[in-house]
Amino acid sequence: MRALVPALLLALTGPGAPAGAESSAARRADRIIAVGILASAPSATFRPSGAFKAIDQATGELVSLVSGRDYPVEAESVAAKPGLVFGPHLMKGPARLLPGGPDDFVSIGARKYRGNLVFRPNPDGTLTVVDELGLEEYLFGVLPHEMSPDWPLEALKAQAVVSRTFALNSLGKHEAAGFDLTDDTLSQVYTGLTTESERVRQAVRATAGETLSWRGKPLRVYFHSTCGGHTSDPAEVWGGDSDAPLAGVKDRWCKASPHYRWEAYFPRTDIVAALNRNGLTVAQLLDVREGRRGRAGWLKELRLKTEAGWSRVSANQFRRWLGTKDLKSVRFEAIRERRKGFDFEGRGYGHGVGLCQWGARGQAEAGRDYEQILALYFPGADLEQAGE
Repeated sequence: MRALVPALLLALTGPGAPAGAESSAARRADRIIAVGILASAPSATFRPSGAFKAIDQATGELVSLVSGRDYPVEAESVAAKPGLVFGPHLMKGPARLLPGGPDDFVSIGARKYRGNLVFRPNPDGTLTVVDELGLEEYLFGVLPHEMSPDWPLEALKAQAVVSRTFALNSLGKHEAAGFDLTDDTLSQVYTGLTTESERVRQAVRATAGETLSWRGKPLRVYFHSTCGGHTSDPAEVWGGDSDAPLAGVKDRWCKASPHYRWEAYFPRTDIVAALNRNGLTVAQLLDVREGRRGRAGWLKELRLKTEAGWSRVSANQFRRWLGTKDLKSVRFEAIRERRKGFDFEGRGYGHGVGLCQWGARGQAEAGRDYEQILALYFPGADLEQAGE
């Protein structure tokens, strides 16, 4: 375990890991995780590429699969002990695909997956498909969706550490559905080896097994596109308590982001419709004003004047109601009333908590390494090997 320290101290003492650390770290970190890639689907079709076998987990029977052949799969409609119609085979329980070599993969639609895929029949006649693979290989399929592979390597390394820590903290959240993580934004976007790149693999391998911790426990980590000059405290965004490394910091590095400053216009009728869709009965919207702010400048609430008078709503809820792609953050700088609607001006993109991705890019382009990047956004956190 090592503490993340300021850039000056790193320059004096020198970073660096002992020779051979990468391979041993990778072995310690390569725990198996289960990612749900289809949940409650009526059916699925897969195509193996390589020497795959399928094992019926109810009977132990092994069948060889033909490389390049399409295999349609459906759950057998027997509620007591559901099985699978597995191409030309009938399985009495879940089926697990076993690759014959490290380069073998399975295609489902346009996506390709490594690892051991499990096809599980559900009592309601639907199908769940789970990809079981090592954590490090999982990150190969996550990073390209969370940060552009063309960005500087040190920024990608910082994202790899944060994504790894996030994944470990999320294990078990979807246990009732039969897997650890989803493949979408409820966890982290994952598409298997479809979008892997050598730069992403390099970033993951260079940080193999490294996670962030605080006082001996895994740190709850978050990341977002652009903070607009100051990251936010999760307690001010979602409520509850927060750890000291997440309290929010000044950030001068994300000014190159196209989302550093933004404007959005919403017709009055659209805002009224959004409020009514989300449980507020509103006939007329007369005014919108800023309410309380957090210490980092992110808005906590908005004040709305309707025919019933003034009321307060959560700024984050308001943003979700109107659309997070247009209303990019709640770091509002101005709200201006127009004849038929309201203009919003602000900074940043996302919730503002944790790693600012455009800030990480700016730091990397200035020559700072990934430990220095992480030290800015998670001050006082420790960088350690998973499982130590």
